[in-house]
Amino acid sequence: MAMRTHPFIEVHVDGEPVSAGFYQRLIEATVRDATGQDADSVELTFDDAGNGIEIPREGAELSVRFGFRGGGAWVVGLFIVEKSTIEGGTGGEFLKLSGRGADMRKDLKEPLSEHFDGETLGGIIRTLADRHGLKAEVSPELAGLKVPYAARVDQSALDFGTRLADRFGALFSVKGGKMLLVKRGSGSVSGQPLPSLTIARSDCVSWSFQVEPRPRFGKASAKWFDRETGETKVERVSTGLEGPDKHLRHALASKEEAEKAAASEGERLSRGSASGSVKLAGLPEAQAEANVTLAGFRPEANGLWRIATVEHRFGSTFETSIELEAPEGGRRR
Repeated sequence: MAMRTHPFIEVHVDGEPVSAGFYQRLIEATVRDATGQDADSVELTFDDAGNGIEIPREGAELSVRFGFRGGGAWVVGLFIVEKSTIEGGTGGEFLKLSGRGADMRKDLKEPLSEHFDGETLGGIIRTLADRHGLKAEVSPELAGLKVPYAARVDQSALDFGTRLADRFGALFSVKGGKMLLVKRGSGSVSGQPLPSLTIARSDCVSWSFQVEPRPRFGKASAKWFDRETGETKVERVSTGLEGPDKHLRHALASKEEAEKAAASEGERLSRGSASGSVKLAGLPEAQAEANVTLAGFRPEANGLWRIATVEHRFGSTFETSIELEAPEGGRRR
């Protein structure tokens, strides 16, 4: 990885650049990038001696970019200010501003009950997106899948979308003004290709890997009720690992749904077959759900991983912490 020096942060509030005093008093900025409905977040901590920082209004929009002088800049998030905290004591006075991803609006969290009969997966997501004034983007391989019946009982749009995604081995999120349903591992979350990264052991200041973090399952199975024969049947999908079967408890409406549910559970189990984390000098292009190849570690850690979450921390130094999970099919060595 090329050497990078002179990192910087750039912040806009409601589209306007902040004053020089904002940066002079900034102690630390932390941005977290997550997948699914785990909203991205930001926290800014300031030296508030003399109360010289103007507190943004609740609901103000914060745009945050990280970069390196002469080396480019990356937008790492658009956030809505949710909370301002004033702290003080013998160690000084401090102001903390906290925000969540701008797309995670309150109306997306409101519970509702409804059902869908004979719809496609893409059609359901479009209905949800239209209701909340969002555009819908669904992976082509998912859009036309038939959903004989889907019940939403006192659930938010976020919870219902996530449940549908889990059922079909997909990732549901709301980013960039879009309601997204994409195939896990597709290399895209917000409609744009994600970068594939390579991180060497020499790049890292610390690392940790769980070589055998939890029991492995060899197959995932799901039940469905065959109305023609009056029998309950089972569909099984291999996880690519060795171990016992993992059975889904609830019966599905059709053979196709059972196959999709078993495949989705198999993928989830394979992703959980290994986990790890690395910390290194600021890497603003790192994004959740991107692929990363590790090199120079023990053989058990080298190779392909998937980024689960990213935390960028800008203060006296600029560091990036990355939580890793196994890709679909599990870790192979």
